[in-house]
Formats: sequence, C-alpha cells, structure tokens
Amino acid sequence: MKSLAEVKEGKYRIIEVQKVGRQRLKKLSTLGIFIGDVIEVIKPGPGPVIIKKGNIRIGIGYGIAMSIIVDEIE
Repeated sequence: MKSLAEVKEGKYRIIEVQKVGRQRLKKLSTLGIFIGDVIEVIKPGPGPVIIKKGNIRIGIGYGIAMSIIVDEIE
C-alpha cells in the first residue's frame, strides 16, 4: 500500500485516508471520493494527481494525495 501521491498510472482501491481534518474529509466526500472506491490514476505526482472515477476526472492536490492510501488492483 502506498499514498496516492506515490503511485504510477493504473487502477487502485482507496484503503484509508490518514491524518486529515474534517475540512479535507468533507472536500473529498464532496468530490465523490470515499474509502473502498476504485479509481484510475491518469497523471501521477509530483504536483496535482489526476484521477478518474467512473467517467469523471478529478484533480487532487499533492498534500491531500499524500494522505490517501491506495492498493493496486491487478
């Protein structure tokens, strides 16, 4: 398992969100990002990480991406 900021392009499942305050958790839920979701990394870090969930592309700042723990789906 790695943080979203450390992974390469590919498909991942969100396992955990670490060390974030309520504001960041609320922002993630507003974006439709939840633990257990399957996402595809389109553009890895450094910088904003671009992911795809369903038909939607979402940009996530590097700081928040560091706190999102994912596991690769093979």
